[in-house]
Formats: sequence, C-alpha cells, structure tokens
Amino acid sequence: MTLLEAERPRQVGVRSDSPVEPATAAALASDVVPAHLLDGGEIVVLAIKPSLWFILLVSKRWIAGTALVLAAASLAPKTGLTLPAMQLAVGLLIARLLWATMQWSTRLYVLTNRRIMLIRGVFNVQLFECALTRIQNTWMTFSLAERILRLGSIHLSTAAGADAGGTATWRTVARPIEVHEQIRAAIGRASSRGNHGL
Repeated sequence: MTLLEAERPRQVGVRSDSPVEPATAAALASDVVPAHLLDGGEIVVLAIKPSLWFILLVSKRWIAGTALVLAAASLAPKTGLTLPAMQLAVGLLIARLLWATMQWSTRLYVLTNRRIMLIRGVFNVQLFECALTRIQNTWMTFSLAERILRLGSIHLSTAAGADAGGTATWRTVARPIEVHEQIRAAIGRASSRGNHGL
C-alpha cells in the first residue's frame, strides 16, 4: 500500500441491518445527493441508511396502542363493534408501518471528506449539510430499545447552534460506535487540512 492509498478515505457501501448492500457509497450518493453538493475531488467516505429496526422503533407507540386495543377487545364482551374496532386498529397500524417504511427508504446519512449530510423526507425532502470543519461537537445516545438491538443515534452540532437549526441526528444507526469513530476521524482529517492551509 502506497502512502497515497493509506491517506485516501475508505469508501463504504450503503449499510443497514439488511444483509444486502445494494450499491457502493459513491454510486448511491451520485443517485441521491444533488450533483452540485459534491464538488470535484470530494470523496464519499460513508453512505448509510438507518437500521431496518428504525421502522418498528418509530412506530412503537402505535404497536403498543394496537396491542392494547386488541387485548381489550378480546377481553370485553363481544358486540357488533368488536370486530370492526379490531380491524380498524390493525389497519391503522399497517398504515403507520407503511409510512415508517417510506420514511426509512428516503433517509440517508452521508459523510464525505469535506462535509456531513442528512437527507430525509417522503414528500418534502430536507437536506442538512455542513462542512466538517464547522462541526463543533458529536455525541451518541442509546435508548433502551437501541441498546437491546445494539443500535444508537449520533448527534451533530455546528457553530450555528440548536436555535439556528445547527443540529442533526443520524437516528437508529447500526454499529454506532464504529460509525461515530469514522465521523470523528473525518472531522480530524478536515481540521488538520484546514490548519495547514491545504
């Protein structure tokens, strides 16, 4: 391995809990990230989606509510409304899971050698992007469910601060410690280049 190869950021494919990695990070980024956001020489270091557990975790209240409705309906005296109420509860849960699936499919976390991005939104696409040199702080949180599933969320704050929309969260990330280390390493490399005027 040459020195140039050692300094080149490693490209990683799109990753979730799915065993299939459908595309390389660069190929996916070229399809999803607007072309004007990737400058010449900008390298995609990491492009991942949330874990597939995201779908269930963002729907957990609906799942719990449906379970309660079904349990109450099964214990209550049977009336003409029991079956329709159960069907309605299940139908609403299915609709919520479908919506969560669409949210998952349109969410993408991208790290390049220059910036970090969060792309999300089913109908209205939202893009958070920030130069690595402007990232002030990163930290991880682990909800109980995430800890059980070995997932985590990575939070990023910028010089703009929370009041100015200067925070973003990569939610429900698989292998969060490894991903966080890659983000911190990319920030360190970008800061080092900036300090040396490169």
